[in-house]
Amino acid sequence: MQPQLLSVGVDVSKAKLDASFLDSDGRMVHGLTTVPNTPPGWDELKALIASVARQLGEEVRVLCTMESTSYMHRGVAAALRDIPDCAVDVYVANPRSTNYFAKALLRDCKTDHKDSVQLAEYGLRMRPQSQEPLSSQVEQARDVTRTRRRLVEERTSYVNRTHKFLGCYYPGYEQVLGTKHLAKGLLVVLSQYPTPRQILEAGVETLAKLRTGPRHYVGAKMAQKLVRLAEQAPVQELSEAVALVIVGTVRHILELDTLIKQLDRAIEKLLEEVYPDDTLTTIPGIGPVTAASILAEVGDIRRFPSKRQFVGYCGLYPTVWQSGQSKRYYRMTHKGNRMLKMALLVASASARQYNPVIRAYYERLRARGKSKKAAGGAVARKLAELVYTLLSRGEKWSEEKALKGLAKAEQMAASAA
Repeated sequence: MQPQLLSVGVDVSKAKLDASFLDSDGRMVHGLTTVPNTPPGWDELKALIASVARQLGEEVRVLCTMESTSYMHRGVAAALRDIPDCAVDVYVANPRSTNYFAKALLRDCKTDHKDSVQLAEYGLRMRPQSQEPLSSQVEQARDVTRTRRRLVEERTSYVNRTHKFLGCYYPGYEQVLGTKHLAKGLLVVLSQYPTPRQILEAGVETLAKLRTGPRHYVGAKMAQKLVRLAEQAPVQELSEAVALVIVGTVRHILELDTLIKQLDRAIEKLLEEVYPDDTLTTIPGIGPVTAASILAEVGDIRRFPSKRQFVGYCGLYPTVWQSGQSKRYYRMTHKGNRMLKMALLVASASARQYNPVIRAYYERLRARGKSKKAAGGAVARKLAELVYTLLSRGEKWSEEKALKGLAKAEQMAASAA
C-alpha cells in the first residue's frame, strides 16, 4: 500500500508565502495559509506542514511544489527540505510548465491563493521527481557566473550605444581608427574629452599622455588618429547633454571591463575550490570561466539519465514539425537552460579556433552546405555531448577518443539517412 500523499502548493512572492494543502484524492485538508517569506515564516510553515501530515496518518509523503522565482524561492525551498519526522520532497517547477498546466485546465482567473492551489494540483497530478539541493558553494558559483554573463551582456549594450554615438558625431571613425573594435585608448579619451572641439583643444601631446593602465598610455599614434577624426567631424561642438551621455557610457564600459576581469580571476579561484577535480578545462577551447559556468548550471550530472536528456536541458536541438508525410526542421529551440546554452555557444566559437577536432568537424559541416549559424549550433551540441561524457565518466579529454566518437556518430548518421 502506497503512503498517503500530502501535496503542498506554495506561491512565492517577495513578502509572503501562500500555501494550500491537498491529500491524495485532491481534497483540501487545511485552509489557505499565508506566512511571511522570512526565516520565522518558514518555521511557521514547516510546523503547519508537520501538523497536517500527522493528521493524515503515520506514513505520509509530503510534496512541496513552488515556482522558480529568481532568488525569492531559494530560502523557503531549502527550509522545507528539513522538516522533522516528515518525508519531504521539494520540487521547484518551471513557471512555463505550470502556466501551460493552468491553460490545460482552462483557468483564466489568477490570485496568489488560487496559484497555490494550482501548484498543489500540479504536484498531485504530475508527481514530479524530487530535486537534490545544491550545495552553498555551487549556489555561489551559479550566482557569480550568471552575474558575469549579465555584465557581459550589459557591456555589449553599452558598446553598441557607443558605436551609435561615434557613427552620429564622428562619422568614418572605423576607417580613421583602422578597426571596428573600441580600443581602450579611444574610451579613455572620450571619457575626458567627449566632443570634437575638446579633443582638438587638448591636442596630440596631451591625449598621448593619458593613462590606459598602470604602465600604458594612449600613445601618439592613437592620439593623432583621434585628432584627425575630430577635425573631420561635421559638428565640432556638442550639447552638454550629449557630452554627458557619451562620458557616462564610455566610463561605464571601462568600469565593466575592470569588474569582469576581477570576476574572472575570482571565478578561477572558485573553480579550484568547488571543483578541484575539474575535467572540462582539459578540452581545448574551454577555459576556467566557461568551465565554472557549465558546472554551476549542470550541478550533479547524474540527474540526467542519458546524453539526449542533457542536450535537451541545454536547449541545443532544432525544433521539428511533423504531420502526415511532412516533416520540417526549424531553428534551435528557445527552451532549455539559457545560461548553459549561452556558455556552450560561446565555448563552441573558442573551440573552433583552438580545438583541431572541433575545427575539423565544423569545416565538414560547412562543406556540406550548413550555414555558419547552423554549424555553430551543431558544434555547441557536440560540445554538450563531450561535457556529458567527461563528467559522467570522470575522464579527461582525449583527442584520439574524440576522433573515434565523431567518426562513429557520422557513420550512424549516414546509415540512418
